[in-house]
Amino acid sequence: MVLKLEDITTYIDSIGYSSNKECIIWGTAMPTGFSYALFGAVSVLDLKYNVLQLNDSGIIIIPISSTSGKIIEGEYIAIPKEEVTDIKFSKGMLGYTLEVVTSKGNLKFKVRKKMLGANWHSANLENILKN
Repeated sequence: MVLKLEDITTYIDSIGYSSNKECIIWGTAMPTGFSYALFGAVSVLDLKYNVLQLNDSGIIIIPISSTSGKIIEGEYIAIPKEEVTDIKFSKGMLGYTLEVVTSKGNLKFKVRKKMLGANWHSANLENILKN
């Protein structure tokens, strides 16, 4: 997936939020156990690519088209800081599992240590993990 950091920050600014280049990372929402049980290996089609901005005011989740690698306009989710009860990173072999616990439910993402075509991702992931 090749998506320029400037394109992401421009989009975040255009939807009325403050963009912070140092706290934007890629995250992949994984298929649920239910979809895997129903569809088996075909559930890989349920993978959802996202760009996440984690900052002091909350979390913005921006879906990315798996075919074009472009932002899916108007489909973002903004979770205010007040609704986030916990953010957990669990280290795995190739990256991390990010779990966002909110008052309305939990969201899980796979976050790789490195992303091809997104050199900014690794440095931003380190920034987020330090805080």
